[in-house]
Amino acid sequence: MEELSRSYRNRILGILAMAAAAGVLIVIALAGRGKSKEGIVRHSFAMGSAVTLTLYGDEKDLEGIAEIAEKEIKTLDEEILSHRIPGSELSRWNREAAAGEKVKIGTRLHQALSEGILIYESGGHVLDLTLRPVLDVWGIEDKTAADFRVPSEEELSEAAEKTGMENLHIEDDGLVRDREDITLDLGAVGKGYALDAVYDKLTSGEGIEKPYFVPGDRKNQVMGGVIAVGGSVMVFGEKPDGKAFRVGIRDPEGLPENTVGIISFPSGTKKMCISTSGGYEKYIEKDGVKYHHIIDPRTRKPSDSGLRSVTVVCENGLLSDGLSTACFILGVEDGKKLLKKMSAEGVFLLEDGGVVITDGLKDRVVMQ
Repeated sequence: MEELSRSYRNRILGILAMAAAAGVLIVIALAGRGKSKEGIVRHSFAMGSAVTLTLYGDEKDLEGIAEIAEKEIKTLDEEILSHRIPGSELSRWNREAAAGEKVKIGTRLHQALSEGILIYESGGHVLDLTLRPVLDVWGIEDKTAADFRVPSEEELSEAAEKTGMENLHIEDDGLVRDREDITLDLGAVGKGYALDAVYDKLTSGEGIEKPYFVPGDRKNQVMGGVIAVGGSVMVFGEKPDGKAFRVGIRDPEGLPENTVGIISFPSGTKKMCISTSGGYEKYIEKDGVKYHHIIDPRTRKPSDSGLRSVTVVCENGLLSDGLSTACFILGVEDGKKLLKKMSAEGVFLLEDGGVVITDGLKDRVVMQ
């Protein structure tokens, strides 16, 4: 790989800093010029997060394929999953669905909700996708330290009355809510689901002569790659040099580019997704106390599970994303049980400096 110019290196660090603010894991050895004889790297922004696409293969085809992948992520956000964009399918449902009315929803929204509900039901009901009213009362995502105040118990109780996953029901191809004040926010699973959507687009072959990517086939237009959307990363296929994909786990106490460990995946990996959640991602410090944005629905307050961050590894992007949040709330012991139930692996960084790695990752992780 060519030596990076100082300006390009600074640009990469800027992207990493922006991504780290959303909790992204740092992908090692991806910083290169936009094109090379072996692949391309593209940077963009979607879902409120930095997006980095690295594709390996025939360079003449990769720019167009990368554009298709970027469009897939933006379409998923703007037209389907966003609760903030007025024209999205989810936003319209939040505004318009009457209590008790079955509203037909699209395949993508149906799948994202179904998998999110699976995590909720399997993991102690801590991944509450209706929690937005409580999050808004805290305002940690939007406020500054100057205008932030800790909400009262009365305010939190009042907001919590507008939540409850038990008020949602998927019926065949439709979605029903029992009360009109119940709304959905898929921020805890959306970025991971974007990885699944891109992988499906690359492998489906829909509307084209043959798929862009076929696992194990180096003759296709894409032989492999790495895609990062905020705190979720997917590695797939092969690297031109045959070396392993290396994904770094950010040091919660360090600079955005600092890592505390590296997870390796062999070249030839069909698909593996890695997501991280931590209290350092978004927080406000007030009167010497840090209040982070991951709210435990059981207490209606920032999670206090003794963890600095959780990294989850599995083949499904949405599950890796949602499970990392759920495990951060649950803590080590219950988090490990959930991962085992969901056939996933994880790395837990403890507040006391300890590290817990599940058995299936011990041969892949090197702590620094």
